[in-house]
Amino acid sequence: MASATNAQRIVQFSFAQGLAEAQGMAAKCGRIVPSPGTGDFRVGNGAFGGLGQTLTGTATSVSNSDWFTYETSHAMVTKVIKHVVPAKTMVNDYAFQNAGAQLAASAIATMDKGFFDGLEGLFSAAHPRVGTGAGQVGSSKKYLDTGLAYCQGESGAGTQDSLLTSALDEAALNTAIKLLLNQRNDRGIPMHIGTSGGLCLAVAPKNAQVAHELVKSQLSGSDYASNFVNGIISDICVYPFTTDDDDWFLCSPSVCPVGLAVGSDPTARISMTTDGLFYELVAEVQYTFWKSPYSYGIVGSNVA
Repeated sequence: MASATNAQRIVQFSFAQGLAEAQGMAAKCGRIVPSPGTGDFRVGNGAFGGLGQTLTGTATSVSNSDWFTYETSHAMVTKVIKHVVPAKTMVNDYAFQNAGAQLAASAIATMDKGFFDGLEGLFSAAHPRVGTGAGQVGSSKKYLDTGLAYCQGESGAGTQDSLLTSALDEAALNTAIKLLLNQRNDRGIPMHIGTSGGLCLAVAPKNAQVAHELVKSQLSGSDYASNFVNGIISDICVYPFTTDDDDWFLCSPSVCPVGLAVGSDPTARISMTTDGLFYELVAEVQYTFWKSPYSYGIVGSNVA
């Protein structure tokens, strides 16, 4: 049996190695942001810019463009995984290595679940800029919704959608892509999201085969035309959704407005109980699911 010092070293090393090698699903879709030493994570943006005005040769001034800043705050949560196992089951270095690796996998899985639960919650979450004033998106709007306003109350005002209700098929996916391609920021400027590819399609296992056929096939539909989706969507993320396995999301990972903020680095530790009969194995992660007050970069389908 390893000494207490060696057991700690082995568990922590294999835990760190497992974290480094793990392929978490959240990182495929959203943005993972380190935020050490904070009790909450604040994310905000300013809506600067706009379409330029013509400057004539006789002009003596130009009109000022309004700008707005919004910030959202998200409290960190701490999740703990604890096991108490008989000491006689941890009899060699391999047992400690295996324990550390499994704790790392569980830590990543815990954060992944936090991300995808948050993703599904976007259908019901109030938009951070809800309201009818300038710089807001409209009354009673959810984070993913139809008729989200930009330039509200200003010149060039309009609305855009980030919500569908269609099951995943070729027509619905093409609609989602075009919604992203058309998305504008709050100053009414086209964001060109997806024009260079790099989009990610997130589905539950139920839709894994459909997603693969839609994205990976060289030809599409009964007309055998070149697949419009191929090259625009670069990755498929499959995760067992908690709420509804018919739902699906399309996002641009580089500008996705949601993600995970990770507080203190995930840790693992092992200690023997005072009676010498058991080992306590503990892993700890600290994170929060965050959403930017500016929600372009994602489309979701809330399938009934």
